[in-house]
Amino acid sequence: MSSGRVFRFAPTPDRPARHLFVFLHGCGATAQSMIPIAFRFQARFPSAALVVPSGFDPDARGGAAQDWYPTRGLNVDNHRERVASVLPDVDDLVRREQTNFGVTASRTVLIGFSQGGTVALELVKTPGLAGAVVAFSSRYARLPACGARISSRIHLVHGEYDSVVSRVYAERAARVLAGLHVPVTLDIVEDLGHALSHRAISLGSLRLLQGIYEGRRATLH
Repeated sequence: MSSGRVFRFAPTPDRPARHLFVFLHGCGATAQSMIPIAFRFQARFPSAALVVPSGFDPDARGGAAQDWYPTRGLNVDNHRERVASVLPDVDDLVRREQTNFGVTASRTVLIGFSQGGTVALELVKTPGLAGAVVAFSSRYARLPACGARISSRIHLVHGEYDSVVSRVYAERAARVLAGLHVPVTLDIVEDLGHALSHRAISLGSLRLLQGIYEGRRATLH
């Protein structure tokens, strides 16, 4: 595993973290590219600690740019295997940060764009790592199987005109998750391609806030 840089930001104001948000960047990008998005989420969740790691793939192109798994020669046949190979390391990273900040799994949120969102979606197929995922312009490497138990809330945000990862993947995932009785939201952002816009980020953080509120309300009854 590459010992890529990890950026950490404590909650504002200075008090114990009530949530932990882990941001996973897209293919060929950097952790730094996710920091402005992380601060946008923290504006809505001031008690959240932010963790923004760099991808692990040592063969990533372009020097500082990183991938979570290799993209050279990536195809339908090897996609699942490549995603699966990196999951234990990302799982370890998330659990270390939970310990560092004293935040439980249920109060941990994985927020990913593109390849980072795929990693987040695959990670929570195993219960007990995070309470929610916000996946932008992402797809599953393999859709959850019939009877799968997923304990996280899933919020999918996708560009209407995404030509890199078609919105069809998000629409199909939402249907499958709903069929498994997983709390899921899907927002298709008009006139957006494979990118993170102000509107997309606002929708992602809003759905997360609504999901946390709904979860609290459900426990009061």
